[in-house]
This record gives sequence, structure tokens and C-alpha cells, in this order.
Amino acid sequence: MDRPDVHSLWRRALNLLEGEITEISLNTWIRPMEPVSADQGVFILSVPNDFHKTFVDQYVPLIRNTLKSALATDYEVKIIVGSPEQSICPPDSAASLLDASPDGTGQISNSRLNPQYTFEAFVVGSGNRFAHAACVAVAEKQGGRNFNPLFLYGGSGLGKTHLMHAIGNHVMARQPNKNILYVQCEQFVNEFIYTIKENKYDDFRNKYRNTDMLLIDDIQFIEGKEQMQIEFFHTFNTLYESGKNIVMTCDKPPQSLISLEERLRTRFSCGLTVDIQPPDYETRVAILKRRAQINHVTVPDNVFEFIASNIASNIRELEGAFNTVLCYSLLAGSITLEVAAEALKDIIQPLAGKKIDSAVVMDVVARYYHVTVEDLKSNRRNKEVTNPRQVAMYLCRNLLNMTLPQIGQEFGNRDHTTVMHSCNKVSDDINGECTLIKDLDEIKKRIAS
Repeated sequence: MDRPDVHSLWRRALNLLEGEITEISLNTWIRPMEPVSADQGVFILSVPNDFHKTFVDQYVPLIRNTLKSALATDYEVKIIVGSPEQSICPPDSAASLLDASPDGTGQISNSRLNPQYTFEAFVVGSGNRFAHAACVAVAEKQGGRNFNPLFLYGGSGLGKTHLMHAIGNHVMARQPNKNILYVQCEQFVNEFIYTIKENKYDDFRNKYRNTDMLLIDDIQFIEGKEQMQIEFFHTFNTLYESGKNIVMTCDKPPQSLISLEERLRTRFSCGLTVDIQPPDYETRVAILKRRAQINHVTVPDNVFEFIASNIASNIRELEGAFNTVLCYSLLAGSITLEVAAEALKDIIQPLAGKKIDSAVVMDVVARYYHVTVEDLKSNRRNKEVTNPRQVAMYLCRNLLNMTLPQIGQEFGNRDHTTVMHSCNKVSDDINGECTLIKDLDEIKKRIAS
């Protein structure tokens, strides 16, 4: 469908939307959107920036219903960021992706990388410093086997995808002839299903086995898919043996992918496996300040502190909370602590609504490990007490945002360097101990309950 027809369709939908939402919301968020295309059952609209997209996403179901009423066609609605002139690849179009790639020019990879995800835009903190360094090393020294494959794992919204795109963007900027291929595992699976259906194995293998660097997101999606695992096993081997880099992200470490073939688990673990932890308080504040800078807004420090103290789970939720405050401030006319508290009153973590202090943390940790609070404050150095003490200090630091001297005082007037060592040890141990991760999750639930 050509561009004039798309604009005509969108104007018909806008006429109906005028009666569905307030005028200020319509003029602020809906009218600035530009129609891009309406092909293959997907109606694509563009918005000027990420901030705009974050707010508009809530209107997608309404826009879809309105399009259906106005056009008598049930379109899927997709919102993109950037100029409507850029070439857009329709979602789940496995055939078009396969057909575009065998020449090895790198065009597919260029269109799949998000240019906003760079190393410069990534906020480095204690929870992701090692992961960031590993990704930089891979981007600058492709071809070596010390970091191949690179396996990044951690919870949702912690920056794994950002770092993966940053690797690709870094390499493409310096070596534009490189064939860098980024793909989400779900898309990879869909393409393979299409390959089986159409008997296009050569196209599929040419695409994935002739790339210089394969970046595959959410690799856990191949769990339980036996034929898919066989195909990926051979693709992995082909790339690895030819010295090509492989970078994967996952929500868990390789050894926890229990329904994955053993030979794949061992290959995933043969390079560098890196954990990404939730950001600490200082990193959360730095991320919020970066978002304010990007959006060209001035935000009081106490607003940053309020958001960072109450949203601690992941970066995506943190940025979402910040965007919510910005949107609310447009209606309120200013950004203040009161405005932020009102904007986030329904989404802040339960922990923020309950009075939690170091005494509560120590009591829960002591009960969990079957020791006493007096043990945690004592000078006893046996493992049965030392480990719980370090966990309690770590939680006081990361849940309550206490300073090192404050924690030291609560734990029997210990020096701040001792506290720092304890917190760092727990952070380091999390990278390789699944049991500790489960312990921390359970303790946090008990603290919040």
C-alpha cells in the first residue's frame, strides 16, 4: 500500500480516536505519530523518540480497535522510533529475512541493530562492570577464543540486550564490511520452522553459517525444541571452528538449561560466562540522570533519590518509572518530589510501603540461616556465621542503600573496609552460585512480606 493511502487510513482512524481520549492526550501523543505502512496485516506508526514510544504503547490496544472499526480490517499495531522513511522489516517475516541475507553483505545485521544501544550509552555499575568489560573485549578483539562464546545471563531488564547491540554497533562502526547478525531466538526458531516448511535449508544455513559474528538473544527459547537444537549445534560448531564470534544472552546460566542437550550446554560454557546483577543504588541514580539528560529535562536530586530507592528490580522498570514521572509532570506543570510520589503511588515495590531497617534484615537473615542476630554482630569467624553476616551486610547495602560506615556500625562497629569486602564477596559469589541466588531471592521475599 503506498504512502498516500496509509495517511488516508490513519486520518480515518484519528477521526474516531478524537472521541475516545482527551484532547490534550490526543494532541500530545497521538497526532505526532506518523503512519509508515499497512502491509501484511501490520499497521506501523512512527514516533520521534523512546520517551514518546513508552507513553504511546499504552494506547496500542485502543488504536488497534479503532483501526478495525474504521477500516474493517484487524491490523496488528507496531510502534517504531525514528523517521518514517527508514526501511522497516515486518515482524515474523521469516521469508523476507532469509531471502535478504545469503549475499553476506551485512545489510540484514545493520537493520537489526539498534543504533542507540552503544557502549557510551551504557551506565556501568558494580552489578554489570565485568559484563561490560567482557563485551568491550569481544568487540575489540574478534576472532580470539578466550571469550568465545560469550554467554551473558541475568534477569529481565538488566541490560543484556543493550550490551549485545553495543558489540555489534562497535564492530560495524570500525569494520563496516563485517557481516554482523543479530537475531532474537524466537525469530531464529520461526525462521527454522519456515525453512522446514519451504525446504530452504541452504538459505537458512548460508545466512547463519556465513556470518562473521552471531548475536543471539534469549537463547533459552530453544529449550525443548529437539530439531532446533540439532541445527543450532551444527551452526555453532561451524562458526566456532572457523573463528567466528558467538554472543548469547539468557535468563539463566548454561548449567541451568536442564532441557538443553548436554553437548550444547558444554559448548555454551566453553568460553566466558558472565552474570549481570540488578543495579545498586548509585548505578540506579546514574541511570536516571542519564535519562534526564537524554530527554533534556531538569530533575531535582530528591526525585532521582526517590525513584532509585523505590524501584530496584531492573533497569527497564526503573526507566519506565522515570518516564511515568515525566509524563505526569506534563500535566502537573513541574517535576517535584510530590509529583513523583503521586505518579508512582500504584507501582512502587511493596518494600517501599513497609518500614524496613537493618534490624529487620538481620532478623530475617539470622532466622533463615539458623543463627542469632547476636552472632551476626559478634566477632565469630566460622563459616556458619561469616556467610550469613556477609549476606546481611550485602542486603543492607543493596536494599536499604545504607552507607558502608552505617552498616559497619550496625554490625558491631566494624570498619567500612570490612563491610566493602563482605558486599563485594557476595556480589562475586552470585556469579557462580545458583544456591546463593535462590537464598537471596527467598530472603528478600521474607523481608518484604
